[in-house]
Formats: sequence, structure tokens, C-alpha cells
Amino acid sequence: MTVLLDICYYLGLLLAWPVLAYKSWRTGKYRKDWPARLGRVPAEQLQWLKAAPRCGRIMLHCVSVGELLSTRLLVEELCRSGPDQRIIITTTTDTGAARARAMYGSGALAGQVCTLRYPLDFSWAVRRFLNAVQPSMVVLVELETWPNFIRLAHRRNIPVRIINGRLTQRSFRRYRLIRPLIAGMFRSIDSFGVQTPAIAARFVALGAAPERMEVLPTMKFDTAEMVDQVAGADALSHAVGLGPQLRVLVGGSTGPGEQDALIATYLALRDEFADLRLAIAPRKPEIVSQVLLSLQRAGLEAVRRSARPDGGVAPLLRADQVLVLDTLGELKKLYSLAMGVFSGRSLIPLGGSDMIEVAALAKPCCFGPHTYNFADVVELLLQENGAVVVHDAGDLQRQVRTWLEDAAAARAMGHKARQCLMARRGSSQRYAEELVRQGGAWEHGSSDRDAKTSLR
Repeated sequence: MTVLLDICYYLGLLLAWPVLAYKSWRTGKYRKDWPARLGRVPAEQLQWLKAAPRCGRIMLHCVSVGELLSTRLLVEELCRSGPDQRIIITTTTDTGAARARAMYGSGALAGQVCTLRYPLDFSWAVRRFLNAVQPSMVVLVELETWPNFIRLAHRRNIPVRIINGRLTQRSFRRYRLIRPLIAGMFRSIDSFGVQTPAIAARFVALGAAPERMEVLPTMKFDTAEMVDQVAGADALSHAVGLGPQLRVLVGGSTGPGEQDALIATYLALRDEFADLRLAIAPRKPEIVSQVLLSLQRAGLEAVRRSARPDGGVAPLLRADQVLVLDTLGELKKLYSLAMGVFSGRSLIPLGGSDMIEVAALAKPCCFGPHTYNFADVVELLLQENGAVVVHDAGDLQRQVRTWLEDAAAARAMGHKARQCLMARRGSSQRYAEELVRQGGAWEHGSSDRDAKTSLR
């Protein structure tokens, strides 16, 4: 099977090469770390591994930044479990790798945490990687299952576990087309920690053993910061002119075209509510130019955050001005200044954006109907009246009007969302306790593999 998979990978890479080359030329992706992508561990990390204890090596795989951030408390809990505990964090994307190095390359946990690039799923690359890393356990965050890696880890008697598992209905439909391959992989996975009963049912339908399934809320609830004040928010407010006397509607992580619905809503309401202002934070830098063009067409002046850095004190934003957040890493600050938030990539079929941060800040939130990437969080918030679905610009306008006319009800919606998250925290600690216990049992030579597969 590994040979057949390798052949398929070679063919797929050959067919995709023109597209990859074009994307590399346009965006800079796929240019770095090719030795690491092919399973070679860099010399510095190799020295770290040689000096680390052979037991207690948990390999924690996070595809990109989202999964990485969700495991922050888990990593801290695991490191606190003992001085010999070692965590090897692997990531797939360039942004994930850079963020992992920033989080763990220095500081208190640097001695216990090593960051590596996850190898491509060619069997020879996986063997090279496993020979160097020699993990005592592999933990996959959310999903990210690759057949050669799981098969070869299983052959080496390395337990493989999924935590914080999520599988959207859309992905489930695709995976059903290759169910025999998926079922084979799932038989080699020792335990499944998943976020909801619905997700558990999808895993079981694809071949996972029900007795190896445990439902725990998403770890993102644990890492969401439940605060009313965000560091740096005041500096942002002063720099761009968003004083406390203004009420700010924030369109966060917006996708192509969604700025038009926000602009239409703002134009329809600004005369009636003179203290209303609009701020738009596009999800990707390449969308900024579209936002600027839409504002120009609407007769509004764009105030770009990059043109007003911290340190200045700007006059209050005028009614004919709209803030465009064209910088990275500041959306949380902007959310903390909002009277209400529209969570983007949801009026168009892009799967939505993470609204957990908005809920943690106790801000009233709305989003469009296309939120399949966050379906379970959305269902939870809607059940608790902690968010609202809007289907078009008209719905958005009516919802924002409701928030403006009844500020107390808007605040109540935000607090319901926060309480919803707070009531479901604790999964990171549960996972840490179970992983340490299971790892210890495995290293002490228990012969009953299935006895250690349940996270219950």
C-alpha cells in the first residue's frame, strides 16, 4: 500500500507542479524548508532530540496557526507534568512554522519544546523523519491524517491519537468517497477526542471504532481570553480616532465583496445614529484594494491603519471616514472597541471566520449562513442566543439597528456568548492528564493496546 500511495503522490505532484510553481512565484509559498518537508531534521533540532530523554516524547501535530494556538494551554500542562516531558510540535504551513518558532523558540518552555516541519507523506520521507524524532506518541490536532505516516507509526508500535477532532459535513461527504482508505487509517488510530457528538458520529460512519471515541468541547474555548480590556487597544483607538464617544461596527475577517454589505448598512444608518462608525478588517491582504475601491465608489474616505501607527493622537473619525485594518495581529484589539461585530467570510460560501474570540470579548456578533468551518460553535452560540445569523445586507442592517436601538440587549447577547464558552472550558487539562497517563502506561509495557485507547 505504501508503494501505491507513493506512486499516487508522485503523479499528483507532477500534475500539480505548474500550479505550485505559479503560486510560489506569486506568493512566495513552497520555497522554504524543502529538506525538512522531505523528512530531514535540521542539525540544531537534531542535537536537541539526541540530548532529550527517549521516553515521554509526545509529537503534537498542528497543521497551521489555528490549531497551534488552540494547543497553547495543553503544551503548558504537558510541560508541567514533569521535567523529562518533551513536546515535538510539527506544523505544515509556512505561517504555522513561523508562529511555532515564535511561541517556543525561546522562553520558559524552550528546553522542553522543539518545533519541526511535518514531512510530506512519501514513505521514505516519513521513515527518515520517524528515525530522527522517535516519538513515544503521535497526537494529531483536529484531523490531518496522512495514510503513510499513520501506517508507518502504527507499524513501529507508536500510539496515534486525535484530539480536538473536528470533521465538517462538507469534509465528511468527500471522505465517504474514499471510505476504504479512510477506514484503514482510522483502524490504526488508538483514540479519538472529538468536539461534538455529531462529529463523533461522522468519524464512526467512516470506520472509527465507537469505543475509542470521546467527546470534549473544543480547546479553543480554553485559550480564548475572557477579558474586557485588550492590551494595545487604547493605543489603536488614539491612533485612528475611535474615541469612547463613538460606537463602532466592525466587519472582521471579511471576504471578497462583503465590504459592500457593511458599507450599505453604514450608509443607511449613519445619519440616524450620528455616533456610529465603521471599521473593516479584510481577512487577506489582497482584499484590501477591493475594500478601498468600494469605499471610494461610496464616497467614503478610507483611513488605513498602516498610515496611522501607534504613538499619535488622531481627531475623531468623521462620519465620511471608514477605518480599514490593513495590518496583521490587531483584530482582537479592534474587536475590543466594537459595539457589534460582523464575522466575515460567511455571506459568501467560504466557510466563515472564527467567532470564538468575539464571544470571549462579550461582543454581540452576527454572521452569514455560510459557516460550515465553524458549524458546531455556531450551533452552540445560536442555541444560547449568543449570536445571530444574517442572510444579506438587509438582514445585516436590521440587526445593527437593533443593537443601536437597544444597547442593553446587545450587551446581553455578548455576555451570553461569553458564558457559553466559559461553561465549556477545561478540555486542555483533560487531554493533558490523559496523554500523560496513556504515555506512561504505554512506556511501562502494557500488552493490552485497547485498554489505553479510550479518553474516557
